[in-house]
Amino acid sequence: MTIIQRSMLLVLFFLLASSVVISISFVLIVVLVIVAMEVVPALNQVNIKVYQALIFMFIIGCYSYLMGMIIGKPLLAVIGWLKGLSEGKYNRQMYAETYAFLWNKKKKMKWHYLPFKSVFLRLQELSTSLERNRQEIARENEVKEQWLSGVSHDLKTPLSYVKGYMDLMTNSDISLTEDERGQALEVVKQKLDEIEGLIHTFQVKQAQPIALKSRGDLVQFLREITIDAANNPRSARYHFAFETGVEVCEYYFDPLLLKRVMQNLLINAVLHNPPDTEITVRLERKDRLYITVTDNGVGMPPSVIANVFGDRVGGEEKAADSAGLGLIVVKALVAEHQGEIDVQSAPSQGTVLTMKLPLSVME
Repeated sequence: MTIIQRSMLLVLFFLLASSVVISISFVLIVVLVIVAMEVVPALNQVNIKVYQALIFMFIIGCYSYLMGMIIGKPLLAVIGWLKGLSEGKYNRQMYAETYAFLWNKKKKMKWHYLPFKSVFLRLQELSTSLERNRQEIARENEVKEQWLSGVSHDLKTPLSYVKGYMDLMTNSDISLTEDERGQALEVVKQKLDEIEGLIHTFQVKQAQPIALKSRGDLVQFLREITIDAANNPRSARYHFAFETGVEVCEYYFDPLLLKRVMQNLLINAVLHNPPDTEITVRLERKDRLYITVTDNGVGMPPSVIANVFGDRVGGEEKAADSAGLGLIVVKALVAEHQGEIDVQSAPSQGTVLTMKLPLSVME
């Protein structure tokens, strides 16, 4: 039996019960009038039709009031609740306070509203579900916005190469040999391919990137990334180093996503530190794989660390600078490799960013 059918049966039962009560009331009122006429003879002078009309009006009034209380009032509550839901008001507590007359002090539905109990229970469940869905959609939209901003942020790295080399080749004060010009054009082409690849390979599944892993040598991969960052025109006055005690480290990883991670960390170290900063990439194998990016620069603002790596309170202002945005991207990309990243930093004391990747992926 559906909720509607059950509710209709209960309403029908109340209607029949109220009809019986009204019939009994009619008989009692008639008896009382007859007794009153016997006790007060003057009442006999009044036309009997007047008594009939008064009794009829009294019964109709009582019946209307009773039906309004039992059916009309909860129906208006149902209509108001549905109207509120259609307007995007999903706060269940708000409806509980607005229609408090439906429940007693023990928070249980009053007996004369029981025919509508199932309806209001479903409305409460619907309100909770809609509010949960609204929050989930808001979270997904926030993540999507971060990822769209992340793509824009990551495009800046190869674009900086393109701009730097184009400025170099178009500078009339600098004379380049054919070999140097060819090398510069090759770098520009490589970075343009990287931009195209970043745009076309960025895949989203439930607002998260899909890691397309393949087996590769992390030592060679990280060494090339470090050299590439050092060759960036913006890095001309910065000192890069790569250190490891491992000759070869075969690992399953997504080269595109991990490249985005390393480029974000290295370029952030350049953009947010003064010239002559020393930036070191280190690979170690212990209980896990540790990829560390260390600099002796100005350190990271506590607000950025709290926003990216801490528990952010709802409504708290987000980090708006590129460092915070880049680290949000980095954190998610590392998670795609079943890893985690933490930071140690303080103003004027440099920054140490450590990625921890599971050894099981090496099998």
